[in-house]
Amino acid sequence: MRNTISGAWLWRVALLAGGLWLAGATLLPGRVRKARLTAISGPGPFYATIAWSYGPGARPISIVLDVELGESYGSATTDGEALEAEIPLSAVPNGPCRITASATYRLLGFPYTQVRRFVATEPGGTVQ
Repeated sequence: MRNTISGAWLWRVALLAGGLWLAGATLLPGRVRKARLTAISGPGPFYATIAWSYGPGARPISIVLDVELGESYGSATTDGEALEAEIPLSAVPNGPCRITASATYRLLGFPYTQVRRFVATEPGGTVQ
C-alpha cells in the first residue's frame, strides 16, 4: 500500500512540474538573445545580415530590427519564426554596430512589446 501512495505522489509532482513548464513556455515571452552582425554585402546597395536567437518561452508575432553602422542605418520587420534577416543600408557602413530588436508578443490576447539593444565594436564580431 505504501508503494502505491508514493507512486501516486510522484506522478502528481511530475504532472505539476510539466504543467508549470508548459505554462512558462507558452505564457512568458522568449527574449531575443545573441543578436549579431554576420555579414555586410555590397558595393552596390549595401546589406547587413543580422542573426539572433530566442530564449525559452513564446516566440514573438513579429520582430523589428533597426541597425546602425556609424552613419549608415537600416530597418527590417519579420515574423517571430525567423532567426536571420538581410537589412538594406542607407550608405556605406562605417563605425560600431548597434542593433535594436523590438519583439511584439501576444500574451493572453494582449500585445506586449519588448525592446532589446545590442552593441558591437566591429562588423562580424559578436554583439552582446
